[in-house]
Amino acid sequence: MLRPILALCLSAVFALSGCAALYDRSAVVPPADRYEEFQPVGFDRPIRMYDDARGEDLEALLGSYRDWAAHWPGSRRGLDILALSGGGQYGAFGAGVLAGWTEAGTRPRFDMVTGVSTGALIAPFAFLGPDYDDRLKRFYTQTSTKDILSINIAGLFGGRGAVASTAPLAAAIERELDADLIRAIAREARSGRSLLIGTTNIDAERPVIWDIGAMAQVDTPEAHAMIRRVLLASAAIPIAFEPVRIPVTDGTLLREELHVDGGLTRQIFVYPGNLDMRRLLREMGASGKRNEIWLLQNQRIKRRFEAQSVGIARMGKRTYDLLLQSQSIGDEDFILSLAARDGFNAHTLAIPARFDAEPEEVFDPEFMGKLFDLGFEIGKSGDQWNRNAQRRFK
Repeated sequence: MLRPILALCLSAVFALSGCAALYDRSAVVPPADRYEEFQPVGFDRPIRMYDDARGEDLEALLGSYRDWAAHWPGSRRGLDILALSGGGQYGAFGAGVLAGWTEAGTRPRFDMVTGVSTGALIAPFAFLGPDYDDRLKRFYTQTSTKDILSINIAGLFGGRGAVASTAPLAAAIERELDADLIRAIAREARSGRSLLIGTTNIDAERPVIWDIGAMAQVDTPEAHAMIRRVLLASAAIPIAFEPVRIPVTDGTLLREELHVDGGLTRQIFVYPGNLDMRRLLREMGASGKRNEIWLLQNQRIKRRFEAQSVGIARMGKRTYDLLLQSQSIGDEDFILSLAARDGFNAHTLAIPARFDAEPEEVFDPEFMGKLFDLGFEIGKSGDQWNRNAQRRFK
């Protein structure tokens, strides 16, 4: 999520790792041979699954997708799926695109919204619709670094394992995702729509998809708190931010999982590749209709030439940016292949290479304002989506 800070964090970690105390979690994690049997505490229905699941393991999420069939009006033209990528403060671009799309009057009412990292912070508002555009604009143009994190190098020692505390971000999420907003998500979920957020279970090294709509329908303070923890985890880049502890149980044992930035395993996603989406579309009468996937990348993923400094901080940042770029391209190409297989039209949009402004801090309001304005103009014009094509690198 936070590009500039990561290079500095990595340098600090390599310098200090030899003297940091070890923290043994072996007694609190689920048994390695059956960790998949453990589910989050406080829910009596499946509310998540592993994105790389197969066969019967997909049933946890299939229930959510089958809600579409139960509520699907046969006269509708087809499904609209919006996927929002990671990107930290670059999420201002996605927020701007959504607001511009609203202004153009062509923004769909999405049947499913997915989000990772900064995309997870955008996703609830994108899911609820244009009435929440102002809240997105405020967050992505008025938020500064101090509103998101607090630095504490001492966190590298002992059991926290991070340079920065997530307390400010957690407070911001709690403030924005209040009980009324979560209940609004639950109402939309009951109509068959889906809001899905991605995290990484770093104990298991696997991507996890959380069904936020199903969680919201539980409507308890504990469920609301868990939703906020999932969003926090999705944005918690390892080393920079402390991981989020998720209490889990198999019905007898109480254990914990560590969840971190969903972008560690998926920069953007729509649905598991092993899911038989074609069969689901037939079940709901949407097969053969105009089904659309909209991939909104909060990244600059077109290659560009730029003389590289050999300074360690700048080299670290460029290396990290290139890793993210390559992962984003790979994830996007995978989704394009799913779209072709399952009969979706796929539309892709990313920050154009011509945008060459650079932020002065981890969350820079002036920089984000410029990026929001760019996204707004692109969303309003509606003519820069790349349809059913592989990503061009120039």
